[in-house]
Amino acid sequence: MDGIYNPQWYTLPDVSTNTHVLTVDAPEDVSCLNEELCNLIDSDIDTGGNKQTINAGLSKFTGWKFFNETTDHLLSWVAHAITKCYLEVAMPDTFLPVMTQVWGMKYEKNDATPAHGHAPSIFSWTYYPYIEDPERVQPLELCRVPDGSIEIDVSLCAEHVQDKTKQWGEPLLSIPPHTGQLVIFPSYVNHQVKPVKETVGRYCIAGNVAHDFDASTMVNV
Repeated sequence: MDGIYNPQWYTLPDVSTNTHVLTVDAPEDVSCLNEELCNLIDSDIDTGGNKQTINAGLSKFTGWKFFNETTDHLLSWVAHAITKCYLEVAMPDTFLPVMTQVWGMKYEKNDATPAHGHAPSIFSWTYYPYIEDPERVQPLELCRVPDGSIEIDVSLCAEHVQDKTKQWGEPLLSIPPHTGQLVIFPSYVNHQVKPVKETVGRYCIAGNVAHDFDASTMVNV
């Protein structure tokens, strides 16, 4: 498929929703932007929403509206991957993707993202412009909704995360990231990144996707 490399499909064990997760690798015309994307994250760009207002404790966070000339091409490819690969069977010609939020992050030692989802968005995604060592960075875990049975020490994490010791879910799928990888999953799926034990380069750009009802001519009642 044009612009879609090494697609890998996974199914989470929740038969009532038949949840699918897709990972694909970026083509050269997207991966060539990786260095510039990392530089933008490092530049402390602020597009709205500071680090203390988000669920995660992160060293670098760009804000929720990380839209610029560099990200535009990335977002076009992500939309292509969603409509032409992830939704190839379901609704490739009727779903019109709108990127409602996009944000950049850099994880360093003691950074963490407790379990959370992104409803009412429809799809969520994360792209990795740079992973220093896939075997040493913390993986992305898709997980069950936290029920308080799993407790993790977050005393060394950012202050606003330290009360989230039990906001962790049982992992259903662990995805070790690598440079140029895109992960797509339904927004209702809880996901987490456990506290980072050592500073190893881990940059990612994530986003939420909705359907453009204003531009759609199809009406479902």
